[in-house]
Amino acid sequence: EMSAMFITRRLALWHHLEAEHLPKEGLRYWFSNDRVTGHANASEAGGYLRSSVPAFQLRRDTIDEYMLATAVHEGAELLRPARARDVELGDFKSVVTVEAAGQTHEITCRWVLDATGRVTFLGRKLGLIDRNDEHPTAAMWCRWKNVRNIDDIAARQGELATRNISSRRLATNHYMGRGYWIWVIPLGNGETSIGVVFDKRLIDLHHSKNRPDDFLAFLKAIPALAELLEGAVPRLDDFRFYGHLPYVTRQYMGKGWALLGDAAAFLDPYSSPGLDHAAFSAEATVGIIKADTAGEDVSALIDEHNATFVRSYHRFFQAAFKDKYYYMGEVDLLSASF
Repeated sequence: EMSAMFITRRLALWHHLEAEHLPKEGLRYWFSNDRVTGHANASEAGGYLRSSVPAFQLRRDTIDEYMLATAVHEGAELLRPARARDVELGDFKSVVTVEAAGQTHEITCRWVLDATGRVTFLGRKLGLIDRNDEHPTAAMWCRWKNVRNIDDIAARQGELATRNISSRRLATNHYMGRGYWIWVIPLGNGETSIGVVFDKRLIDLHHSKNRPDDFLAFLKAIPALAELLEGAVPRLDDFRFYGHLPYVTRQYMGKGWALLGDAAAFLDPYSSPGLDHAAFSAEATVGIIKADTAGEDVSALIDEHNATFVRSYHRFFQAAFKDKYYYMGEVDLLSASF
């Protein structure tokens, strides 16, 4: 909901989100034990009414391309395909070496903004990126076709239909267990994104010799989720695996350079904080660049920016994520933690 506020109110993309992306009805959680046979007798946590705050299930390829095209339309110069080869940083005067269309360009600029995601080009060049080994999580996922609609399943199961009013399908559905959680996210093109995030101390999927097959077997062993996957087809050409998820920079900004979003830090997909972090870091960075453009001395702002964002990551991790996967499958404890 916070990142949706940024995209709609700051970036003025209401029209695109409403036309191309599904609304998001919050978060929903399903818990199992050895007596659960499907959604009807699984423990459930989630909103009863429809969400009153706008949010969206984003198709990242679609929104990324649209935002890029919008930037070009509003005056940005685009080199594509291109690759950043090197950067020489100075105090508010840097040179970026870019390779594009077989030619090498040197671009001089007052500010260099690194939005390269997990590549974190500038952070790694400066030696600022640290793995968060206290949180040894990994993930694997892919998109699926023909996933069953959970609202249709509920409509045919009486009691399950009466337990809520909002659309369960339009929520991000989580299937929870000790050491892992699984997301099920509907996409506006009829496909569904399904993935598992797990603590490598508790789940050993990362040791798999055949990850796609073991991934599918893991999902289908969960009775409630298996109801959705009956007749569904995974797009294994889309299968992805990250062996270690969390990392953090020791510094977000210097005199004329900054890291934004995943180029600075990533913690965990659980509760979807990644795009919130992108929104927060972009908003704060733009504010400082505006102040610098207006001729202000921004040294103190840069120091505050670094302290705030680095502190936020570590406090958020300690408060909400550290060792949480040990009780992911406990419905009473995890529901309380929501």
